[in-house]
Amino acid sequence: MRQYISEDRAIYEDLYHGQFSRKLALWAIAHMESKDPVTKNMKPVTRRSVDDVMEILMANNVEIPDECTYTAYYLYHMAVADYPKALKTDAQRASYVEETICDPDGDPTNVLECFEAKMCNAGIPIYWERFL
Repeated sequence: MRQYISEDRAIYEDLYHGQFSRKLALWAIAHMESKDPVTKNMKPVTRRSVDDVMEILMANNVEIPDECTYTAYYLYHMAVADYPKALKTDAQRASYVEETICDPDGDPTNVLECFEAKMCNAGIPIYWERFL
């Protein structure tokens, strides 16, 4: 598969091992929108700090590997943006983060790959050199 990705994407993979970096997570979250339940218009997701999200995870007994911190940060915001009806509370979002990252037959690097596919489908290029 590596032969099909750009050189900058390959360098990113080598540096971050298929996880979100701080810069990439912030950029990804900046592109997230959710539908306002009242107006039905799309609006940017309100970003919480990394510390806030990590506190939410700890308060809900969610333990993730250290290298997955920014992947968890991205996933928490994705839960807010994409699953507002199913994941209404911080406890539910924390559980979603844990189950996604710690899926015994899954791979936490799938989160980055799914993000990359979403951006491609939306026509939003990822300039990997910005995240190195």
